[in-house]
Amino acid sequence: MMAGDAPEINALKAGLATFSRLFDHRAVIQGEARFFVEEIQNKRKWTEVDQIRECNEILDRHCNTSLPSAAKGADSHLQRLDSTVLELTKLCDLILPDSIEPDPEETSLPGKPQPGEDTEWDTFMEGIEAEKRQIDQLFDQEIEQFKIYLERHKS
Repeated sequence: MMAGDAPEINALKAGLATFSRLFDHRAVIQGEARFFVEEIQNKRKWTEVDQIRECNEILDRHCNTSLPSAAKGADSHLQRLDSTVLELTKLCDLILPDSIEPDPEETSLPGKPQPGEDTEWDTFMEGIEAEKRQIDQLFDQEIEQFKIYLERHKS
């Protein structure tokens, strides 16, 4: 090389350096990739994997021990619950009889409406009876669904 070519070569080198800084991003991408790998491996120390393992252990513990024991407990208490509900229903029937017999002394008092005369009261009582029937039907349906559920999950 000649001495006169040195400025041109220097200019060419400077141009290539500028070009590589502007358009060659391999170093930046390599640095980002290194940062990502270090972040995952070193700094976090695989905490996400440990958290997933802990969640899996908790799920296994609950699925293998807690849920079966709860189903057994529900199965053992179902008969007792059913008998208690029947007793309470009988007590409710004693408190609220299906039909109220009019007392002859009270019906003879002036101003007291005779059965069938007070339509607002009769309408109210019919509504209460209808609601009672709906509640009884809903209760029977829920008991049947619960029994089916227990039969499916018994094993």
